[in-house]
Amino acid sequence: MMNILIVNDDSINSYGIRLLAKSAKRFGNVYVVAPHTEQSAIGHGITIHDPMKLHEQNDFMEGVKAWSLEGKPADCVKFALFGLHLKIDIVLSGVNNGPNLGTDIIYSGTLAGASEAIILGVPAIAFSTDFDYFDIVEKELDCVLGKVLDKDILTIENVINVNFPSKEFKESRGFKITEQGLRPFLHEFELEGDVYWARGTWEVITNGPLTDVYAYENGYISFTPIQINRTNYEYMKVLQEKIVWEEEQCD
Repeated sequence: MMNILIVNDDSINSYGIRLLAKSAKRFGNVYVVAPHTEQSAIGHGITIHDPMKLHEQNDFMEGVKAWSLEGKPADCVKFALFGLHLKIDIVLSGVNNGPNLGTDIIYSGTLAGASEAIILGVPAIAFSTDFDYFDIVEKELDCVLGKVLDKDILTIENVINVNFPSKEFKESRGFKITEQGLRPFLHEFELEGDVYWARGTWEVITNGPLTDVYAYENGYISFTPIQINRTNYEYMKVLQEKIVWEEEQCD
């Protein structure tokens, strides 16, 4: 049986991580290392200057070894492999309370946990759903996870970013293989007393039918391959054509 590590950014106390652990038990031995407190939108930060305390969670779930770490999602993956010395075959991150679509993934601690696994040579899948809406997850997570694990499609070059449909839908309309769409957040900073709070909402943008945003808004479960290597190879060609680097000088 495979050894499965589960992480998230919503903390060890989230509902989504228990759904994911329960589903994963069907496929292997499950270990959980999750942040002790919520770390949403923390991105791919790691802890290097502060101590981290580990808490064993003996009552997390029967048959599941679980810990919470006073750190970030990427810390949890690192600690599982190099602190607890767990032998892990795959990392599952989520299920996040809130979608991770388009430009959301830059800020997402959920994607960071999965991405850290890829960096360390372990295949990974990230799961997210609409805010406070787990109905479709509860019904279809077993099927979704089974399809991915049974198809022999996991690699150490890509995170598979899975998003369940918005709460407008009671069940999914199926699956779509998607590309990353656009979902910029329009920030507003409101002064309360002598401090500012960051608030706002997502800009309404029409995304094409191949995007994760379109799938989410139209009732589909999206599967988006996310690369760690951010090099834009097409733009490299433009730079090479425009500038003869070897001959350029900064005199």
